[in-house]
Amino acid sequence: MNINNKKILIFLMTIMLCQFQMVSLKADEHSSLDDEELPAIDPFAGGVSTNQAGETDTQVSSNNGLLNNMRLVGTITAENKQIAVFSAADGGAYKYEEDQAITDTTMIRNIYSDFVIVEDGENNLFEVYMNNIIKPSDG
Repeated sequence: MNINNKKILIFLMTIMLCQFQMVSLKADEHSSLDDEELPAIDPFAGGVSTNQAGETDTQVSSNNGLLNNMRLVGTITAENKQIAVFSAADGGAYKYEEDQAITDTTMIRNIYSDFVIVEDGENNLFEVYMNNIIKPSDG
């Protein structure tokens, strides 16, 4: 009877060993993040957008001289003070307050939480958004 117990014990141990190997094989089947597909559009690409016809949006590129090739990267609004933070092409960060000149012909008029209103030398108002969109303001 001792031999039968040993055979049954060896048989059960073999089955348990096979189950542990199956579990470890299933653990290796998960997909890693490196194998997943990446989005077709780069969210960190520059500010020139394209419309459905494939043409570049001239609204953004024509107004780059308005801000001296700087882009709005953040705003800080407090009870008594509003600050707009711009980033230059060389990587420098510059802060401006309301009614402060950015260039010789451009001045910041109002700072809101998600956009800034600037005025050019011809008294035209523009809304500058953080995604580098500049569009004429209604006033």
